[in-house]
Parts: sequence; C-alpha cells; structure tokens
Amino acid sequence: MAIRRSDRLRLARLAGPRLWEERHAVEQRDRWRLRRSFALRVALLLCVEAVDPESTCIGDRYREAQAALDAIPDTPELQKTDEAYLARSDASWIDDWQPKSRYRPPPREEKTFESEIERLMGRFRTDCEIDVTKASPFDLYAWCLSKHGASYAEAAPKAQKAAKDLLLRLDLLPDDPTQEDTDRAC
Repeated sequence: MAIRRSDRLRLARLAGPRLWEERHAVEQRDRWRLRRSFALRVALLLCVEAVDPESTCIGDRYREAQAALDAIPDTPELQKTDEAYLARSDASWIDDWQPKSRYRPPPREEKTFESEIERLMGRFRTDCEIDVTKASPFDLYAWCLSKHGASYAEAAPKAQKAAKDLLLRLDLLPDDPTQEDTDRAC
C-alpha cells in the first residue's frame, strides 16, 4: 500500500527537526576535522618556509579544533560512522513539505578554492611582504604555495613534496634529539 502524499508530508514535518539535528552534529564534527587537518597542513608548509607556526594563528586554530574534537571524544569508529552517514545521507525528502519559491535566480559563478588561492598567490608573488603574525590561515596557505609555483596546480605538488621531505628529515632524528640535531634537520 502506497503512502498518501498528505501522510508523507506530515511524516516529513515530524521527522525534520530530529534529522536536521543529527545531520548538524555530524557536519559539525566533520568541519572540526577539516579545520584540524587544514591547520596541520598549513603548519607543515610554514615549517618548510622556516616560519614558526606558533607565531601565527595556526597554532591556536589547531588547538581549538583539537579541543573540540577531544570534547566529543572523536574516535576512529565515530569518524567511519560520520563518513558513512554523509555518504548515504540524502535528506532532501524532508524539504518536500516546505513551500518552494517560484522565482529561482540564475546560478552565479561561485568562487572556487583554487581560484581564490591563485588570486592570492599572484598577489604574494608580486608583493612578497606578509605579516605572518596577523595573516589568516587562508592567506598563509596561499603565501606558502606562492613560494613553490605560479599556479595552484603547479605549486600544490611541489609544496607537498617539500613537506614530505621535511617529515622524512624529521623522521631521521635520533630518539633523544639535541638542539643541534633539530637545527640540522630543518
């Protein structure tokens, strides 16, 4: 037996807040994980450029994201559950009960992550001066990439290789490194 449209709309109206709350919690955890990984990536690129990440806003952003994830507590099982939820989640049927507007404006061309990074990279290549203590994480990321290439597609692999080389040098340190050992590695 098929569900009548009016019953489906009533069920959607009743289930909506509970599902939105669950989805909001999953998306919030996902945002914190992305913030933490982005801050870690920028911190690594700053180390490649011989800038202390603690002198920038990156250290605070990383600690903030880590503290939020520690408060959950964030486990690998929870991460897998969240990834599965986000992969299968299509809650568009909940919006069926809400009235739709008739006028839909034409889609605008959105600014992409890569285009904004390339714009900032061009600015940093011509004007190399940046105050790393006051720059945003996005600006720091673009500044680090501008040191490795002219475009995002060219700079990202080179920066990734430089960061990997730095990690390999740090892995070669003895178990109890001295200040001289760490200076030689960096």
